[in-house]
Amino acid sequence: MDKSVARNETLSLDAVPDPRTETLAEAVIAPMLPGDDMACGVFRDDGSFCQISRTLISANRFTATCARPEPQARLPGRHLFAGVGRHHFGHFLLECVSRLWASEDADYDGLVIIPKRDIDFEAVFRRRFAPFLDLLTGGLPVYLVRRPLQVETLVVPTQGIGHLRWSQGTERFRRFARSRVAERIMPNGPDLLYVSRRQLKREEQMVDQEERIEALMTQSGYEVFHPQKHSLEEQSARYRAASHIVGADGSAFHLAPFAISVGTTLGLIQRRNRPEIVSALTSQIRAFCDVDLVTINALANRRESDLRDKTHAPIDFDLLKKQLEDTGLI
Repeated sequence: MDKSVARNETLSLDAVPDPRTETLAEAVIAPMLPGDDMACGVFRDDGSFCQISRTLISANRFTATCARPEPQARLPGRHLFAGVGRHHFGHFLLECVSRLWASEDADYDGLVIIPKRDIDFEAVFRRRFAPFLDLLTGGLPVYLVRRPLQVETLVVPTQGIGHLRWSQGTERFRRFARSRVAERIMPNGPDLLYVSRRQLKREEQMVDQEERIEALMTQSGYEVFHPQKHSLEEQSARYRAASHIVGADGSAFHLAPFAISVGTTLGLIQRRNRPEIVSALTSQIRAFCDVDLVTINALANRRESDLRDKTHAPIDFDLLKKQLEDTGLI
């Protein structure tokens, strides 16, 4: 059993917290307020703020604190606080799924999520994310907090994984995520899998010359896979089945470590001038599973600092092909 958290415990950007929980009677949950600081969180019955209800939303900041609101509704029963909900797949995994390790410790009547303000999170959640949460928690009902809510009993866990310096996660979360996926998803898919970003919508999401890369990988026997077209369960089944997985850095490789089998060969291609992102992903992959991890950096030798967050970086295709050949990926 994991320890209960100290009332005044603070969070550090430098390391993911040890797995701890705080159980609150008649907790009040503040929905997200307007503003870029994404202020929200959980209050104890004495009015004090529960610090571990803050969520790491980037490498350098947590959701902000706020004043305790007057509750407008009451939720009876025992519920698990699952953090904040956002549309973005990678953020959802790191900011919401990250607390579900505590669902193993007791029986709950449901999960409570604070959705990001001014987005239709519920539609995306029901369509894409809810089945995966059902798989991880055994089908617990989910309550989205859009107005101040009082909860009879609320268990608030620490996050088990997060952005950048938190990317390795805790041993407890790694064990939880991998065991749930292994128990409930059967491997289904090809031996060689190339994870493509070519059909994503925005330029900054793209990989330079990916149509050529897809053709190269297809010629080498890989199946081209567009994960956004498949459920999280289907994606996990593909990752479980493949002996070789290649793709560019991105959210797909936050999910893949939940599922990839021991001994898998995984080639991670750097697609942008963000080495810290690749470093965090490689740290997560290595922490979660014993795989043969190969990193590929074939970015062209050009200064793109003014475009680093607006577009993909140019790739030297010949160098990329040579690195794939030299490392035995093709």
